[in-house]
Amino acid sequence: MQALTLVDMGFLYTETVASPKHVAGLQIFTAPKNYEGNFTRDLFDNLMSQDEIKKPFNLKLKKQLTGQYYWKEDDNIDLSYHVRFAMLPQPGNESQLLHFVEHQHETLLDRNRPLWEMILIDGLEDNKFAIYLKAHHAFTDGAKANQLLMSYLSKNTDAPMTAFWNIELEQKEKQLDSMLSSLTKTSKKLADQVKSIPSLTKLTTKLLFQAANVYKADMPTPFMAPKTPFSVSPKRARRAAVSALSLTRVKRIGKMTGATINDVVVTICDMAIHNYLESKNFTLKKPLVAQMPMSLRDASDTVTNNQVAISLVELAYHGESPLERLMTIKDSCIKLKNETRLLTKEALTSYTMASQGLAVVSEFFNLDTVLPPMGNVLISNVPGPQHPLYMMGAKMEQCFPISVLPPGMSLNITLYSYNGLINVGLVSCRSALPDLADLADYINKAFIELESEVLKSASISVSEQIALLAMTNANSDIKQESLAVIEQILADAQNTTDIETPPVTQQPKISRVDTPPTDIISTDTETKTVSASV
Repeated sequence: MQALTLVDMGFLYTETVASPKHVAGLQIFTAPKNYEGNFTRDLFDNLMSQDEIKKPFNLKLKKQLTGQYYWKEDDNIDLSYHVRFAMLPQPGNESQLLHFVEHQHETLLDRNRPLWEMILIDGLEDNKFAIYLKAHHAFTDGAKANQLLMSYLSKNTDAPMTAFWNIELEQKEKQLDSMLSSLTKTSKKLADQVKSIPSLTKLTTKLLFQAANVYKADMPTPFMAPKTPFSVSPKRARRAAVSALSLTRVKRIGKMTGATINDVVVTICDMAIHNYLESKNFTLKKPLVAQMPMSLRDASDTVTNNQVAISLVELAYHGESPLERLMTIKDSCIKLKNETRLLTKEALTSYTMASQGLAVVSEFFNLDTVLPPMGNVLISNVPGPQHPLYMMGAKMEQCFPISVLPPGMSLNITLYSYNGLINVGLVSCRSALPDLADLADYINKAFIELESEVLKSASISVSEQIALLAMTNANSDIKQESLAVIEQILADAQNTTDIETPPVTQQPKISRVDTPPTDIISTDTETKTVSASV
């Protein structure tokens, strides 16, 4: 058996029907042209024929009398339960797909089985199909989930396809074969936690003094964020929306301002949320506070458990221009890095468990209606491969993260970069944010607005450089080279739309009707009708 870590068990103990703790990915593929036969059905048959299920995909939960969870191999797995086929009704548009995903994402995984499911979704427009893959957060964190999503894809169009459950992931930790080894490992964990006490105490003291206005720490104090319509405990029903940004253009904004990719996308999200709230006549007096996951995983680490810490980042004030907002958020992120750099992994993990635990307690006793929220939105940015990937010759066009809602919060925005695009997946509680597609639209508008201001600012600065250059006695060749560079920057500023505009510029809104549409799900054994939204 293999024991779960305290962080992994936290996702199990805090899971409820209204707050599932699984993460998912929605992959969009284009089927090969001129394929003879039904490609998606052949792909499904190929997947089902690979019925040898290897670790960790054959592991299910067991619970000891002490309440400790551990993983145990399941020798009797029903693959047809975990891998299913679905057909969207005509016309098979994006709105229908997202309705279907919403229904799947609000449903708990069966704890009596291995905690993952995969659905192959056929019937999309333009010769496309989708794969929805979800796994419990106790099983994996975001960084490892990314590896799982990519494990059965290939750079080569003609490469054979191996189902991800056929790929045995190397386990860095040996299985716990005896009580002695279990005790030894537990002792080591306790020792690590003890070692983290000094740095954790230092951080806690700083935050307490900050709450009392005695000291200004570089990390926001938990439960001091402003109230918003979505700063509430989530109910069961979900909304999902998607968007996409050009990675090249985001990188260019970063280079021109000295900001990171993460600074830029967080700024875009902040702008979008402010604009969305203003459209609802809701004005913030304080900056939003974002929860941002930080991976603690080493690059060579292959263990599937969670190795992540949650940090708080104060965003920008209402009324700041896009460029001012970017500079404010850039500064906040630098301060956060400086603060967390002083802490051990164990201290960051303990801080995360403590703060999230308090959020769970607040949610359980409905204190979120009285207390300020811990944060307003969870924003996560996961890098992915920057080259096209294929499965049995079908090209993956986009991959959207469909993530989890944290305690006391009803909005998650997760970004995933792939092949030149930053794919944005938004998840919300249906009652708190029913028009989530509007927020996805605001993300696109915020991106264009920020890019326009950065380029405009750059062109003004460059014009000043031209005037300065004309007054100098520099060599004429140097002047010509400098002017050529300047002219290119000005050209970019005057024409931003011609530079690698992403194929997804505006997503169709999810229809909001009293009676949700119906999707027909077909499997090998039965055809059943399910409601697309609950």
